[in-house]
Amino acid sequence: MESCTRRFRRALDDPDARPVVLRTLAVVAEHNQEAVAATVQSAVEAGMIDQLVGRRVVAGYQPSDLGAGGSVIADEGDETSVPTGTAGSTVETTPAESRSDERPSSSVGHPPADPPAKPPQLDRSLAAYDPVPTGEQTVSSSNADVRFTVGGQEFTAVQQAIPAVGTTEGVLQDAFDRWRRIDDHDAVARLVDHGVRPTPWAISEQGAVGSVVERETPLPPLEARWVLSRIADAVHYAHTAGVVHGGLFPKSITFVSAVEDPDAWAYPRVSDWGLREAVGSRDDDAVSRQHAAPEHLAPDRFGDVDAATDIYGIGVIGHLLVTGNAPDRDDGTVRFHPTGDRAIPDDISMILAKCLTTAKMERYASAAAIRRDLATEGHNE
Repeated sequence: MESCTRRFRRALDDPDARPVVLRTLAVVAEHNQEAVAATVQSAVEAGMIDQLVGRRVVAGYQPSDLGAGGSVIADEGDETSVPTGTAGSTVETTPAESRSDERPSSSVGHPPADPPAKPPQLDRSLAAYDPVPTGEQTVSSSNADVRFTVGGQEFTAVQQAIPAVGTTEGVLQDAFDRWRRIDDHDAVARLVDHGVRPTPWAISEQGAVGSVVERETPLPPLEARWVLSRIADAVHYAHTAGVVHGGLFPKSITFVSAVEDPDAWAYPRVSDWGLREAVGSRDDDAVSRQHAAPEHLAPDRFGDVDAATDIYGIGVIGHLLVTGNAPDRDDGTVRFHPTGDRAIPDDISMILAKCLTTAKMERYASAAAIRRDLATEGHNE
């Protein structure tokens, strides 16, 4: 470890290499903060970087550029900065759309004391699940609500018919296995059952509240912040387990109510882990294209789908939660157009803009860093 520390210190002596070294250290800090702290502190003492930036690198942030005199221009939550980069991604707001003097929401509600219970994992045939009558269906025509009973308790879930064109049973089985590996997290939807014959199918948890696209948005800022924090925590948990979602769109988030507390906010759970990449993209899906990351649409220009794509997806979902709309970025500029007259807190708009940058290296280094920013700013509300 000491030899690695010395190499990083030597690399930091080079102003041209310094931004890349700091971004690398930020990633390493997600796994070993103590080792990074010593290296960063020596750089601070030598005047290579600002002390504030040093603290944020150790916390897992990635500085984007260097300013004159060797100080770092960071876009990692500085109250006076807005994320910028080579892709030209900026955030535009008007005084009516984003104000720093956010008032606590007057709406009734609070986070649930405990996450709602999940249905069990099963291994049954598709015929064992009873379709819900047509008049009681709550999901889209491409899916179907089903019921099943375990130990005398009845559950409702959603059945997905998964397109088998362009994929293999092995690829789909791998995706199902990865999803099941992480569905013990409170904010990951339970994969109840799955199969590949006669055609691929999956039974997954479905909340009565529906998905993000079926909810009335925008949400009050405090609730939106909490929901997004839970989603970011689920993504971080998956990434540490080596699982990438790859298609983190609003329709992938289902909400489950805490039946014992009617005033508690509905609990978000992320579904469809790895399925988009397993079955391939469907470019004719207008909703997916509206929420797609640049690398979804032009991988030759922006790279493959990876963990940074999930960071972008968190930004898309957050944008919908706080504005009621998908991001508007035709010219690379993220514009916030909220529904109604509810203000968007400045810090949330900056967090989302950082998630939604076109260049992957300018997005958050990890979902854990997003969660930290949301929690830090939320304490001030």
